[in-house]
Amino acid sequence: MIVTQIILPWPPVAMSPNATRQGNWRGKTEAAKRYKADCWAICKAAGVRAIDAQSVEATIIFCPPSRRAFDLDNALARIKQGIDAIAEAIGVDDSKWRSITLERGQVCKDGGIIVHIHEVSA
Repeated sequence: MIVTQIILPWPPVAMSPNATRQGNWRGKTEAAKRYKADCWAICKAAGVRAIDAQSVEATIIFCPPSRRAFDLDNALARIKQGIDAIAEAIGVDDSKWRSITLERGQVCKDGGIIVHIHEVSA
């Protein structure tokens, strides 16, 4: 059963794990803070509330803004702050998430990340 569905924006390029190779760690830090704040605001605007669960499972669908190839592991790293914002909004720390399933979605204008949160029954 899906408890919550959230659609996050496509993360900025500065949040790529490879971004610091070019020496732009400050830009990455600032982008990460902005992205987390944006994702938190999206959760609140969507009415996401704390759930009564000890653990959850998540399905994350990456809908890129272009047909350009991307690695799912790097995509997951780019949305770490978005996951943290969701974890705060639902009241279940991401260290307690039982599993995260990653999927590739369709290309869409401006890109987006669809996150389905499923409550885990005890």
